[in-house]
Amino acid sequence: MTGRGKIRQRGLVLLLSLTLVALLGLLGLSAMGSATQQERMAHNLVTTLQVFEQTQHVLQQGELQTLAQAWAVCEFCLPPPEAGFITTGGVYSGPMASSGLSWLAADGGFYLIQSLGVSTQARQLPPGLAVNLYRVTAVGRNGAARSVLESVVAQPVGQTAQPWRRILWRQVY
Repeated sequence: MTGRGKIRQRGLVLLLSLTLVALLGLLGLSAMGSATQQERMAHNLVTTLQVFEQTQHVLQQGELQTLAQAWAVCEFCLPPPEAGFITTGGVYSGPMASSGLSWLAADGGFYLIQSLGVSTQARQLPPGLAVNLYRVTAVGRNGAARSVLESVVAQPVGQTAQPWRRILWRQVY
C-alpha cells in the first residue's frame, strides 16, 4: 500500500469516529430529556397525592362539624358549582357560578356543609331510622394541584344507639 492510501484510510476512520460520537451524544441528550420528563411527572403525582390526603383531612374536619351545631336545611341543595375555584373562605364571588353559600376555612383547605334534611331511607342504616343528611364538600389546593371531595353524612335524629355515619363519598376532581 502506498502512503497516500494510509492517509485516506486515517481520514475515513476519523470521520466515522466523529459521526459515532455525535450519534452517542444525541442519544445521551435524548435520555437526559426523558429522565427530566419522568422526574417532573413523578413530582406532579406526589403533589397530587399530597393534596388528596390534605383534602381528605379537611373533609373529616367538616364531617365532625356537622355534629357540632345545628345547620339550617339548604335552599341550594345541588353540589356547589364553585368548588373547583375556591381560594378563600366566605361566599365565592369570582367569575364562575356561585351557590351563594359560605365556605369555612380549615387546616389546608376549605369546606362547605349543606343540610339536606331528614330521611328515613338512608343507605347502610336500618329502614325507618330518621336521620339528618349533610353534604360536606372539601377543597384542597397546592399550587396548580387541587382536589375536591364530597361526602354525605347521616346523623340519627333523637336518642338512638346508632352513631353518625358517612353513607357516600366521592372525588369530584
